[in-house]
Amino acid sequence: MTAAPPTPDRAGQRAATLEGLNPNQLAAVSAPDGPLLILAGAGSGKTRVLTHRIAHLIGTGRVRPHEVVAVTFTNKAAREMRERLARLLGGEAPGLWLGTFHAIAARLLRQDGEAIGVPRDFAIYDEGDRQAALRRALQQVGAQERLVSPAAAAAAISRAKNSEQDPKAYAHLASTPFERQVARAWPVYETVLAESRALDFDDLLLRAVQLLEEAEVAARYAERFRLVLVDEYQDTNRAQYRIVRALARQHHNLTVVGDPDQSIYAWRGADVRNILSFETDYPEAQVIALEQNYRSTGHILQAAEAVIAANPDRRPKRLWTEAAAGPQVTVAQLSDEREEAQAVAEEARRLVDQEGASLGEMAVVYRTNAQSRALEEVLLRQGIPYQLVGGVCFYQRREIRDGLAYLRLLLNPDDEMAFDRVVNVPKRGVGPQSLQLLQEAARRAGTSRMAAIAAAAATELRGAAATALRQFRDTIDELRSFAPGWPLPTVFDHVMQQTGYRRLVQDGTPEGDERWSNLLELRGLADEYRDLPAEEALPAFLEQVALAGDVDTLEEGRAGVTLITLHQVKGLEFPIVFVTGLEEGLLPHSRSRDDARALEEERRLLYVGMTRAMRRLYLFHAFRRHLYGSPSLATPSRFLDPLPDTVQRLATSVAAPAARPAWADAQGAGARWTAPRDAVVARAVAPAPLPAAVARFATADRVEHARYGRGTILKSTMTRAGEEVVIQFDQAGTRIFSVDDAVLRRLDR
Repeated sequence: MTAAPPTPDRAGQRAATLEGLNPNQLAAVSAPDGPLLILAGAGSGKTRVLTHRIAHLIGTGRVRPHEVVAVTFTNKAAREMRERLARLLGGEAPGLWLGTFHAIAARLLRQDGEAIGVPRDFAIYDEGDRQAALRRALQQVGAQERLVSPAAAAAAISRAKNSEQDPKAYAHLASTPFERQVARAWPVYETVLAESRALDFDDLLLRAVQLLEEAEVAARYAERFRLVLVDEYQDTNRAQYRIVRALARQHHNLTVVGDPDQSIYAWRGADVRNILSFETDYPEAQVIALEQNYRSTGHILQAAEAVIAANPDRRPKRLWTEAAAGPQVTVAQLSDEREEAQAVAEEARRLVDQEGASLGEMAVVYRTNAQSRALEEVLLRQGIPYQLVGGVCFYQRREIRDGLAYLRLLLNPDDEMAFDRVVNVPKRGVGPQSLQLLQEAARRAGTSRMAAIAAAAATELRGAAATALRQFRDTIDELRSFAPGWPLPTVFDHVMQQTGYRRLVQDGTPEGDERWSNLLELRGLADEYRDLPAEEALPAFLEQVALAGDVDTLEEGRAGVTLITLHQVKGLEFPIVFVTGLEEGLLPHSRSRDDARALEEERRLLYVGMTRAMRRLYLFHAFRRHLYGSPSLATPSRFLDPLPDTVQRLATSVAAPAARPAWADAQGAGARWTAPRDAVVARAVAPAPLPAAVARFATADRVEHARYGRGTILKSTMTRAGEEVVIQFDQAGTRIFSVDDAVLRRLDR
């Protein structure tokens, strides 16, 4: 454990916490006690301000470390703040609470949750566990998986919990077959959680709210925390808002940092009104705006400001920078998603070869995870290394989840999802029928399956299955007895050996070697808890792993392009950013088409993506895109319309001069689209057509398609793959076809 910090030199420490701050940052760091709203624009140094304010108030003696709670939105931000604080204070601040909302909620519940019936050793179910529990619940109520999948049910229950609905209220409002199936499964899911002594992510927040409504507990924490700080306040949901209000209710010494222009999580319950109404909640609040940007060039900021200015529901704020204007923002139209990915790859290589950039400086961001497929294919084919954030991440790998399940059983043998995962891994001869008999015995006894093994083995179960279950239980019991006396890495080694899991993984194949390397990486994470007392190390380690997010698996400094969604990229920055898929239906997403508030959030999402860029920004869209297996005409995003004349507009060209990037033919800075939005074809700059004699069809030809009936050719283009036509059908709308693939017949004009 890190030693306690030396007695601080108050004058020197106070000076250090105020060094290098601009006037607005200085005003925020040294602001008097009371409610403080810091409107921090993208790249304006908000994490620096938040950290320096904590250090300044501790260094000047206005608060003591154990009187401070600081809440972040990602584990990455929490780690960064903790490291900065240690440097500013000359060591760790003992007693200071710093972490994500879920981590703070878990800490509250570990300490005082028994007051509301939450056991101290509760397990935390991540998304994989939640879906596994819901699959069991759905099967138990006879739900059809084709109608309601575990993932869809998990999302519906999460939305309901974030809206403070309980199962009874949800069932009362259920009106569709899907909702009625979820309503039947939800109480069973809650029973699974209770039997496993587990909480899901939403429960952590809701039960923390419940705990802070207990008079004695609430008064104690409200008295203790004389300074409450919250990062990314614009993304708080109702439960998080109530937690903050409860912790700050006595001293009103609350500092919140956020930017309404970056509120992008309404789909998981975030409410931008929390930050917009801060001065209503706290009329005495001081408001300070951080507008100087330290991340991006002038051209990037100008383009981002032009996009976000169209949102009506925002606080007045204008980012500026002392940095140079930098390269122009590039807006490029490509033929399709493959050519879009090719453009990313070729421009990445050009930047490396001609400008000395590194692949690790580059990020490709997109609206939906499905868009990564074409990018991955092209990057793999060209041998360009990349890391995919949000795919099958480290903590979702089979061997990692198996290893963690064994460790969870040491802490909580009633954890049903962990039991399910490893009771027959390695193979022990415990089949589905045996587990069903064990489940029935456990239900009759009102206990977990682990606890019911002895009774079931004496009654329902016989032979090899009964013996295997008893041996499994005995192994877990032996490991639970062993664990308290040894460091966590040693416990990990003993678990891998005694359960036979190491022999299973190390099977002599290259795949087995890779799986074992992953487990050794997990052991390395456990080694960080070596110095904690044994009874604290295991729950602390499992809690950290359960609360880890996709972005926490991002390998800093890795020499590869980062592929990441717009939602996940928040809080990160990259010298070079490609935003892909800027088309109607993708960005803005089709779900926002008839919802003004959702459309505003889509615009904020693009703003977040654009302001991640430090030196270069590319905005790509396609002429057509394959969705659900067939090509569809793509309309450029409306968000491109307000971009300033300083952006460089490019379009695809087969015959591009050798001196230019192979994927682009310049239209020139300041070039504007002049066609109206519905004249999609007029917007497109398609590859130069081959001589007319080569093409089978021409503009205005009347044709008949075997499926879609009659229509008129709007455009015929010769591409690398052959002739492609855009047809306005009389009944079926506008479609794009490759002539070689489509059954078309020319009609008399």
